[in-house]
Amino acid sequence: MLSVWKVIEMTSEVEELLKQIKAYRNDMVAKNYPFQQISDIITKWEMKKDFLEEAEKEKKELEESYQESVRQAKERK
Repeated sequence: MLSVWKVIEMTSEVEELLKQIKAYRNDMVAKNYPFQQISDIITKWEMKKDFLEEAEKEKKELEESYQESVRQAKERK
């Protein structure tokens, strides 16, 4: 399972990659080059970024739920 820091690092790397690719695409558009392939890559990585953020959110929710279960179990004793 990925650690919180690894997910944050990966998200940061994806954001940087998207920034670079978008700049490249914008340059291509300015020169009137076909840019559908680069747009497809951007879409793919934006979806990965969204997935990583959602996975981290769900992981946090599961951890909170687990901690609440532990707390309730201790109260029953």
